[in-house]
Amino acid sequence: MIWLTFDSLKNNQDKDSTIIVYVIDLIFLIFSSGSLFYFLKTQIIKVTENHLIVSYQFLPFSKKVLLNDINGFKQIPKPVKYSKGFEKPQTIYTIFETFIILKNKNDLKTYALDDFEFNEVRKLVEKIKRREGKLEVKKLTTVEFIFQNFSIILFLIICLILVLGLSNALINNS
Repeated sequence: MIWLTFDSLKNNQDKDSTIIVYVIDLIFLIFSSGSLFYFLKTQIIKVTENHLIVSYQFLPFSKKVLLNDINGFKQIPKPVKYSKGFEKPQTIYTIFETFIILKNKNDLKTYALDDFEFNEVRKLVEKIKRREGKLEVKKLTTVEFIFQNFSIILFLIICLILVLGLSNALINNS
């Protein structure tokens, strides 16, 4: 899309408008690269009967750990400062760095769990290790999956329509 704006500038001799387009393109690149980075960095934690799997949602990388190799869990809250206008900044804890402590002294670090999820995963892993818990896996039907992820699907469709519309407008106007 950025190449389309550069191609449209070939016919324009006005230096001020070219600088503005370059600045807007640079801002777009910075924000889209940052968004893509955080989008690809999204992690998913799955607990099976024998393993705990930490994987990336959109990348083919994952770390599979035997439940018996897990010594424990540790979570450290990361402070986030915010202020309303010119008021004194306040500190809240909404980001949690979770460490899965393994027997071989390696730690598996993730940001995928908040405080409540951390406690639930820790309890589930401990119950499965003691053979007290039973893992029930429910497979979603297509209709349930679409209903559960409707907002994400709608967002992706809107983004796709916007990108296609803007690309079409740039191609036709150049």
